[in-house]
Amino acid sequence: MIPDGELVRRSLSQGSHHFGPLIQRHTAYVFALAMRMSQGQHAVAEDTVQQTFLNAFSRLKSFDRSQDFRGWLTAICVNCYRDMLRRDPGLEQLDLSNVAVASSDSDDRAFVELIAPLQPEARILFILRYVYEYKVDEIATLMTMKPGSVKSKLSRATAQLRAIHAETNADSQPAECCRVKD
Repeated sequence: MIPDGELVRRSLSQGSHHFGPLIQRHTAYVFALAMRMSQGQHAVAEDTVQQTFLNAFSRLKSFDRSQDFRGWLTAICVNCYRDMLRRDPGLEQLDLSNVAVASSDSDDRAFVELIAPLQPEARILFILRYVYEYKVDEIATLMTMKPGSVKSKLSRATAQLRAIHAETNADSQPAECCRVKD
């Protein structure tokens, strides 16, 4: 398999047809991320994926081939989704009982439902940290934030979820996934 960095180089020097394998390789990942961020809104996720790859292709010259292409795509996907929310805040209004999730896994649905009360930015941070297991420093880089800000936002969101959970289910504890670590 040709490494991502080499496909980027070929796309820039030999033609855009070399970008196709990058799209094929990363579409499932980007779509799953978009589905989780949009809380299972299929059309929103599809639009986010399409815009992600359009932006990636148009900014391909700025990609540093010594970096991880998937991480770069993740940042673009997050920014595309955030831009969509800025243009249409109504995208956040949904009924979780009727949406799909990125996989048929019941844990995935439970996680989406767990973080649903959070604001979009906090949800994105949770997804990057607890689904994709990015480290706090990596999230900070992807989101162009300071690591301390990421950590404090995750901590505040965790406290919010604990408070909500305590109100709805006094005798159980929030999921283990909600511990903020480096």
